[in-house]
Amino acid sequence: VRHGDIVQLVHGMTARYLNTHDVAAPMSPQSQEVSCYVDYNISMPAQNLWRVEIVNRESQSEGWKTILSEVKFVHVNTSAVLKLSSTALPDWGFRQLEIVGDKTSKVYHQNMVWNVEEHRYGKSEEQKERELELQTPSQMDFSKNISFMAKFLELQMKMLMLKNEETEHKYSSSPLEWINMDTNIAYWLHPSSNAQIHLIGNAVTWSSATIGIVAYAILYLWYLLRRRRRIYSISEDSWERLVLAGAVCIGGWIVNYLPFFLMEKTLFLYHYVPALTFKIILLPIVLQHIHDEVLWSSVLRNTFNALMVAWLSSVYMVYRTFSPLTYGVRPLLASELNALRWKDNWDILIRKR
Repeated sequence: VRHGDIVQLVHGMTARYLNTHDVAAPMSPQSQEVSCYVDYNISMPAQNLWRVEIVNRESQSEGWKTILSEVKFVHVNTSAVLKLSSTALPDWGFRQLEIVGDKTSKVYHQNMVWNVEEHRYGKSEEQKERELELQTPSQMDFSKNISFMAKFLELQMKMLMLKNEETEHKYSSSPLEWINMDTNIAYWLHPSSNAQIHLIGNAVTWSSATIGIVAYAILYLWYLLRRRRRIYSISEDSWERLVLAGAVCIGGWIVNYLPFFLMEKTLFLYHYVPALTFKIILLPIVLQHIHDEVLWSSVLRNTFNALMVAWLSSVYMVYRTFSPLTYGVRPLLASELNALRWKDNWDILIRKR
C-alpha cells in the first residue's frame, strides 16, 4: 500500500467494511458518523472507500511502513478524515472511544494520524473459524534481538518527537507543578451527588520523597568532600551502597522526569508517576542510612524512631482523609470538599444544588 492508494478497512471480528456518510456522529454532531456498513434493506449505497495519505512521507510514491508511517484516512465520497474524537460512547457503545469523520479541520491534528503495529488476517472464510484465528496469538519472530540500550534510545526518541496537540486540556500541567503536586486530575463526578474520583497523591509521601532527594544530595556531597580529604566517615561497603542507591533512584528519577521539559505535547500529573516511584524508593534508603550511620547515640536513634512512627501515622491519616476523593467511596458535603482543597490550584468539584 502506497501514499494515495484507495483502500477498504475491514473489521476483523465481523468482516464489515468501515463506512461513513453525511449523518451526524452520536457524540460529536459536528462530525460524520463512522460505523460498519450493513444493508438493512434500505438501499443505502456503501461509502467505504478511503484514500491513504502518509503524513511523514519523503516521496509521493512512498510505501506504508508499519509503526514508522503516520497515516491519514480520507473518505473518498465526502473528503472527511478518520479521527478519534476523544469522547466515550454511552453504554450501548460499551464506553469505547468514538471515531468520527471530520470535515471541518484543515490542519494537522494528532487524533487524525494512525499507524499500524501488527497486521492480522484470518485465512478461513467461516465466521467462527475466522474469529478464532483473530483471537489466537500470532507467531512472533524473536530471531532479531534488540539490545536494551537500542530499545531505551528508541523509546526516548519517540517521547521527544511527539508533536503537541492544538488545544490545552483543562487538567494539563507543566513538569514544574509536579514536584510539589500543585495540580490534580478529576476523573469522575457522580451525576447527582458530590461523589468523585481524582488523581491526587498523598501530600505527606509526595513532599517527603522530595525531601529525601535533598537529604541524599547533602549526604553524598558531605561524604564526597570528606573522602577527598581522606576522612572516611562510613565504611566502604556503606559508601558503595549509598552511591549505588543514588545512581539507580536519582538516575531513574532524572530519566523519567527531565525529558518532559523538552516535550511539545499536553502533559498531565500522571506522567510524573514513574519518576515519583524512584523518589519514593530512595526515601527509605536515606532514612535507613541516617539511622545506621549518622545517629550514633541510642537517644538520637530512639527519637528518630519515634519521629518515624509519627510520620507513618501522618501518611495513613492523609490517606484516610483523601480516600473518599481518590476512590469515590462516598459523597462528600461541600464543606468537606472545601476542607480537602489544601492548595488553591487543586480543582475540587463541588456540585451546586
